Amino acid sequence: MRHFALFIDNEVRGPLSEYEVQDLISAGTATAETLCAPAGSTAWEPLSNHFTFGSTLKLNRAPAVERTAEETEAQANRLDPELRRSLLMYGLADGATVDQLSPAQAETALAARIADLKHRRRLHQFSGLAAFLVAMGLGAYLGLGDTPVAALLGQAAGSWTKEDPKTTEQSKRLETDLRTFEKLRTDAAAAVFAPPVGGTPARPVFAARLRVADTSRYNVTGGVDTAPLAALVDKWKVKLDPTTRLFLLPAAIPPEQAAKVAEQSRVLDVILSPLMDDAGFESLRLETIRNFPDLPSVPESARLKTEVDNMKLADLSGMIERVEFRARACEQEGTSANLVGSRAQQASVLREWAPKLRGFAGQLRELRSRLQINVNPAARGKLWSEFNAGPGAELAAWVLGANAKELKLNDQGTFAIADTAKLEADVAPGRLLATTQINNDTVYLAWGSKFLNCHDLASVEIPRDQLLAREEYKVVDKPLTGGRRCVAKGRVGGRELTIEHTSPQWRFLTVAREKDADSVVLGVDAATYDKFAVGQVVPFEVLAGLQVFARPAESATPAPLSLAE
Repeated sequence: MRHFALFIDNEVRGPLSEYEVQDLISAGTATAETLCAPAGSTAWEPLSNHFTFGSTLKLNRAPAVERTAEETEAQANRLDPELRRSLLMYGLADGATVDQLSPAQAETALAARIADLKHRRRLHQFSGLAAFLVAMGLGAYLGLGDTPVAALLGQAAGSWTKEDPKTTEQSKRLETDLRTFEKLRTDAAAAVFAPPVGGTPARPVFAARLRVADTSRYNVTGGVDTAPLAALVDKWKVKLDPTTRLFLLPAAIPPEQAAKVAEQSRVLDVILSPLMDDAGFESLRLETIRNFPDLPSVPESARLKTEVDNMKLADLSGMIERVEFRARACEQEGTSANLVGSRAQQASVLREWAPKLRGFAGQLRELRSRLQINVNPAARGKLWSEFNAGPGAELAAWVLGANAKELKLNDQGTFAIADTAKLEADVAPGRLLATTQINNDTVYLAWGSKFLNCHDLASVEIPRDQLLAREEYKVVDKPLTGGRRCVAKGRVGGRELTIEHTSPQWRFLTVAREKDADSVVLGVDAATYDKFAVGQVVPFEVLAGLQVFARPAESATPAPLSLAE
């Protein structure tokens, strides 16, 4: 079954089936001149091209009968069948009234209707041509001449010439649509794609990610020489090597080795000390006795202190043995297991007393050594040789195995340590050892020793920018965003027109260090994007001037554009 669209009372009805159209015809709503468009067609034409108007009754021919004068006159006044059909088709009469018209009246009414239809048709054609010319003129004025838009406007105007019986009104609507579309086109041309948002300066981000161990955050400088030692050695005509070497230990010297360094310093002090008289020795003895580490809470301390107070110079060797014996006993008792309560507390006190006793024993040995060299000058060399054969050799072996780093001294005796831990004066004695040789035996002197001239020790923190410049960020990816199709849509003459733009492209470099679990996304220009390949290190001076993004981003689509589907 066919369907039609009807133009009735300045509006389009439908699509309507053939039965619905017949109902409208029977009701007088649709007439022969009513414009219609069959489904699938855009051309409007009279409804009479598809439907028959007038009576559909079939008359049976009656047998010929001779007419009377009255019948002949009545027959003369009857309408011609063709004229009668025209009256019905043009809606000038219906089945009930058509036979009431005389032939003259019917012809006059029919002529008037045909003349009116011809006039309206000429007006319709003129208005359609005017709409077409206006559409083309506006299209040329708005820059839509030889474009697909112009073709669409021509089609719109041409179709309106056929479709809309009120062409003047449609022409005005076309002008309005064109102006609206032109504004849309202007706005779309003026739309600005802003740069991606969310970027932050890269320098603070990289500074926050900086990983520098405290053991390599400083540059240390200083100076050292053995001038004080050389002045003392020269008095005794002892051979001193003029070469001084300086070593940086990887960690603080252990207590056991630190004790050997201190003992060596005491031995050196003894062999280089001047001769003393009896009064000097008595003064030194009393000073040594005053240094006894008394511990009132331990009974043995009082007894040992009494012995020390009554000590004679001739008793030095025996006193040294008794003090060392007590030190060993304290160490053994202090390390005993399964001690509880007061006994455990007592053991802790003894552990702390033991090293103090050993230190006091060292002072007694120093006093004995001074007494020996004062009586026998040859004992100086013997004392030095004995130390280097025992504790001195052990100390030398430890230094060789400690992975100490030798620092280069210039002619002025100054040095510089790059990328190291902070080295202040209070910790330098445990980290820096200066060495030279006396009678071909090496002597180890801690920083700050009275035999050394140590000066200008300074730790300067390395600037963050310098540390950042050492960071190696490599390119791991090169994302590219944008370049997407954006459109603005408008309607002209019932047809949808599209204005297209392409969003700008934005370039990014994703960088990371060798062992990073995450990466950093940086917005870059085209030159930087092309300059660095994946796997290449980007210098920090380039990184510092960029912007960091959470992820590769692109421009927001500005109105009136939107992303094409």
